Amino acid sequence: MSLRDQILATKDIPSEVINVPEWDVDIEVRGMTGADRTRILESAVDPKTGAVNLKVVYPEIVIASAHDPKTGERIFTDDDREVVLTKSANALDRVAEVGMRLGGFSKEDSDATAKSFPDGESA
Repeated sequence: MSLRDQILATKDIPSEVINVPEWDVDIEVRGMTGADRTRILESAVDPKTGAVNLKVVYPEIVIASAHDPKTGERIFTDDDREVVLTKSANALDRVAEVGMRLGGFSKEDSDATAKSFPDGESA
């Protein structure tokens, strides 16, 4: 097997099962592919100002990273963006923080996102 084939065959997306008490469920949160992370950053960051649009970034991270631990399927679809934002901010934080960590977002990215919330509140 070539080195390329070995790399491409490696299962390199980390995951964690977490409890989301606000929803009374356990979910599997997976890291993102490079394509997922790039898509999220391109859609969430204003190219002129560099400001992060939290209305975009939080649901995108939750949609990309939240999976059913029993089936492995994504829990939410791309069409769920607006409805995801109607859910508990604490629950969204819980899932998004793990998704960001596993998805390779830097600590600085996470801190900048957290600081953009007034008085420590979130999405």
